[in-house]
Amino acid sequence: MENTRFNPVQLRRARIARGKTMTVLAKETGISRQMISNYELGKTIPSGNYLVKLISNLNFPKSYFSSGQASNLHGATFFRSQSAATKRARDMQSVRLSFQNDIYSVLSRYVNFPKVDIPEPLDMNVWEMTDEIVKSMAMQIRERWGLGTSTPVDDVIRTAEVHGIIVVKTNMTNDKLDAVSEVIGGRPFIMLTDNGESSVRRRFNVAHELGHLVLHAGVESIHDFTTQQLKNTIERQANLFASTFLMPDEAFTESLLSTSLEYYVKMKKYWKTSIQSMVYKTYQLHLINDDQKLYLNKRISWNKWRRVEPLDDMLKVEEPTLFQKVFRMIVDNGIMSEADLLSELKLPFDELECSLGIKLNNKMAVSEPKLRLL
Repeated sequence: MENTRFNPVQLRRARIARGKTMTVLAKETGISRQMISNYELGKTIPSGNYLVKLISNLNFPKSYFSSGQASNLHGATFFRSQSAATKRARDMQSVRLSFQNDIYSVLSRYVNFPKVDIPEPLDMNVWEMTDEIVKSMAMQIRERWGLGTSTPVDDVIRTAEVHGIIVVKTNMTNDKLDAVSEVIGGRPFIMLTDNGESSVRRRFNVAHELGHLVLHAGVESIHDFTTQQLKNTIERQANLFASTFLMPDEAFTESLLSTSLEYYVKMKKYWKTSIQSMVYKTYQLHLINDDQKLYLNKRISWNKWRRVEPLDDMLKVEEPTLFQKVFRMIVDNGIMSEADLLSELKLPFDELECSLGIKLNNKMAVSEPKLRLL
């Protein structure tokens, strides 16, 4: 074990994915912080005993630490609820997003994924992007995907997957960080934090990230913006895109026969969007004034609907299925055994269970070695 190949990048990714600083990892393993830093910089290689400690603490398979160069992200990574999320949480999600690309890279060797079918992303200054441009992009996607202009999107996640977007859930809970998105090697990824969110919130999160993917290709780094700039430009534009994609203006206006809170509950069942987002959209379309919006929001607060709304327990929460289907296709058609495929993915079971949407047996037997023709 002393001569085991060791990739220092993989140690850093595993540590960040588990939300640990070098200091914390040093304390938990009994390895000095300086030594862990040297490992991550590639200055030294951990001895067998220390490598076992790192593997045990981080709960990653041994093969992960000796695997090839980790995949890199390209361009800007966008985070839902960016302003409230901590840097550590964003870093954890960035690494987990790169894990999804690692999974995709393995699975795509055996199965052709759906072709990416989104409009050419805008490459323009966000300060020059008008609301009309944002809405036009949302309607362009609806038209391109055959969704029409007057009816709700039946299943936002399935629709995105059919058109080549990888949507996954991650093994992480953080109520200040709902989702993250990135285009990696030409393939768009949307990753959802497992927050137990309602159906309408998840649908809006996915539509919001879709907005980032098609609107903000010109953004090199979110760190070029202040928190207020992010909120008032990039996040506002993604929210406007999501609102238009889920509820086209004209169709929404025609369906709005009353602005009573009781009627918004009925509208929620049809559009499958939150009451609060519909009230705000009504205001944006100048169908109610400031006083009416204030009154409705006070009623929402008085009813204690800020976090949990009517129908949240009835509307089915959409789930990603693309990775799961591809995984099962490979295994069920005898291309690889489940154990061999999991071994090739080189990630912890807890990560793979969320990403692949399957239940795994932690004591799964290792497959017998097989001869291969070269």
